[in-house]
Amino acid sequence: MSDQSDFLKQRFKTLLDEDNEIKKWNEGLLIKSLILLPIIIFIIGLFIVNRPENLTEVLLVFIYPFALITIGVVLLFFMRRN
Repeated sequence: MSDQSDFLKQRFKTLLDEDNEIKKWNEGLLIKSLILLPIIIFIIGLFIVNRPENLTEVLLVFIYPFALITIGVVLLFFMRRN
């Protein structure tokens, strides 16, 4: 009987620990949604509202933000260097 109660206590403890991990993940849900929302809006706007007609338009749409991000990273690198 004691083995069974110890097993149940241990099992409940692991279930509660898993529940705490889920709560920790849910605490950052607002920030995660703020990160994903612009990406989702970009994809919807690109492929549903403004459908690109050829491959070069698709590549330009993806290269432009990549170029802006690269310029920002390079500027940040030079600003932190001083």
